[in-house]
Amino acid sequence: MTDANPNIASTLFVLPPDAKFLPVSELSARLRAEIGPIENGHSVITRPGFRVTTRLIPGPLAELLNEFHTPSLLTDAVLRFARNHDQDSLAMLDLAFDALANLVEARILVPQLSPDAAAPVPSLGAGQGFAGFEIDVLVRSLEDSEVYRARGPTGVLAALKISRDNRPVIVAMLRNEARVLERLGGIDAPNLLEHGTERGRTYVAMEWCDGVSISVAAQQARAARDRHKLHALVRRMLQAYGRLHKLGILHGDIHSGNCLVLDDGNIVILDFGTARAIDIAGGAVDPARAGIPQFYDPLMATALLDGRLPPAATAESEQYAIAVLAYLLLTGLHPIEAPAVQDEMLRRIVDRKPLPFATRGIASWPEVEAVVTRGLDKQPGRRFSDVACLARAFASANTPPDVPLQWPGPAQCAFDSAVEAVRSLLPPTAEFPLDYAWFGLRAALAMDDAELLAAADTIASCAGQSWAALSVRAHLARARSDTRMESKAIAGFLAAAGVLPDGPHAAMAIRAAVSILEGTTFRTADSAALAGWAAERLDRLVHATSPSESHPFAAERLLVYLELSLGKTGAVSMRADLPARLQAMRETHASDVWLWSLAYDVFADDQFRALALAAKLPNRPLWRGFSLLRRHQLTGDACWVVSANSILARAPYARLPERDTALLMAELKAPERAILPPFLLPTVLTAPRAQDYLPEQVMS
Repeated sequence: MTDANPNIASTLFVLPPDAKFLPVSELSARLRAEIGPIENGHSVITRPGFRVTTRLIPGPLAELLNEFHTPSLLTDAVLRFARNHDQDSLAMLDLAFDALANLVEARILVPQLSPDAAAPVPSLGAGQGFAGFEIDVLVRSLEDSEVYRARGPTGVLAALKISRDNRPVIVAMLRNEARVLERLGGIDAPNLLEHGTERGRTYVAMEWCDGVSISVAAQQARAARDRHKLHALVRRMLQAYGRLHKLGILHGDIHSGNCLVLDDGNIVILDFGTARAIDIAGGAVDPARAGIPQFYDPLMATALLDGRLPPAATAESEQYAIAVLAYLLLTGLHPIEAPAVQDEMLRRIVDRKPLPFATRGIASWPEVEAVVTRGLDKQPGRRFSDVACLARAFASANTPPDVPLQWPGPAQCAFDSAVEAVRSLLPPTAEFPLDYAWFGLRAALAMDDAELLAAADTIASCAGQSWAALSVRAHLARARSDTRMESKAIAGFLAAAGVLPDGPHAAMAIRAAVSILEGTTFRTADSAALAGWAAERLDRLVHATSPSESHPFAAERLLVYLELSLGKTGAVSMRADLPARLQAMRETHASDVWLWSLAYDVFADDQFRALALAAKLPNRPLWRGFSLLRRHQLTGDACWVVSANSILARAPYARLPERDTALLMAELKAPERAILPPFLLPTVLTAPRAQDYLPEQVMS
């Protein structure tokens, strides 16, 4: 057997020194949520310099892999592990052998004597010559190839891509890249300088292009809130791929790392190793087809789920991947929530629709979203006729004018008065410090006002040490990037919430914990403790055996809402019976915007979306406004923002006092990011009475 095809029964395997284990609990909140519900103790493992996919592995398997820090037969390692843990050896061998074999196939476990057993190191040094080029600096090092910036005989800078050991696969990729670059002649791609073989190593030298990754350029435009610049960037990207297809080339590996933005704004497409001619791209299957799974089209995802060989790439499948890239650049997020568990991610590619921008907390962009969504259609025949047509439609899509909502004079006065009260730390803050602190936070974020944010923080510090006050202080600390104070606020929150009796306040505290977890950028010990407390307290509420008037928290609707909220953060696994419980509530005609919107967020089931849109609106004007903004986030439709804004027509008045008016106006400034105060629950969850609702057509 060769190293490329080792005999797993007789080969000594080893865990390479650069293999990285990361507990899932230490990943960012966003990545943790994408992984989806899993049991505690899972890790991800990857090899940074190798072309291998990050794998999700359970805790016991990660512990078993420690047996391979020294070379070992698979069977010996399993048997040793079983003895050390007092487990049945044969049963353990039966359970673990297939999992280890999969890690061998993924090149996480590698033969002891294979080149893969060592981390890739540069083979050439600065100043060294290769094929007439002088090496300047290593740009990228993988296990099968290296890329250097080098200088040619005339002083021209080049990107020099060299195979490490002339494996047939990498040789074929480099030769293919040279052919494609020659055919393109520098159109939206680097100019080919030369290619060949030197010292038994295949190489391609191409024009060196100075620029930044398109993902960096897009992030800069998003951070500056410059939609015109962002639109122009994505337009140029689409046009470049459109020209590539017109020249008869499929790129074959669409992702943001393969697009470079030059100083003049032009796009250069890189890495044509897997490119192929469109006119020969047809055919039933392509065993060699690869790429980044998040960019797979639904037909490829279906084939992989069914255990079939992937279909050959087509112009239609590549249009889908390019539309994914466009969505990613426009929002910073993928069109669907993509968990790290590959089979689940593939199922979502097949089944789930692209999410509206507003659902991702991004301001709606209706015309642009319509174009990108068509490119992401599940049916290839319903996409654009080609990428050039997609690019033209995108270029024609208008950027919505940045026209702020207009409010009546009394409502504007209420907002201005609340801002001034926070900024000046004047009385109303003494009477309602928590309300004003939260308003100050939301208004400061909407207006990018650091001074107002600092004032809100000062007010919150006067609101006491209740769990509610500390939850607001955690949000304020995060908004100010003060990790020390955020950690202190979370610790105080846990101390205060930990002594709450089981009841509605405990339920509200769980929701407050969820609101903190949803905004967590990195999974830390603080957030892990917060998630653990919320999960444990929710479990107590769920298992309350004798609901009574003294235990209103036991209402099924509230419990399901909390389970969905906590499960959505990825902090805990959702119970298997949750879909059935939701179906039972659906059959009782439960009317609740909040519950059904959240159910749709988690399960992407259109029936839940329909229920959220058909639900009756709360009677209290503030809750009605928040309900309408929640519908906007669910659909991206601006009509809900207009309806929420109309509530302010007569504000302030008895049922919509100045504080409520000011808060609703603050959320209307960025409706896609509107959230309920963390210290409150939607009233419909705790008081589902007929008078809490109005017919949908009745506004304030």
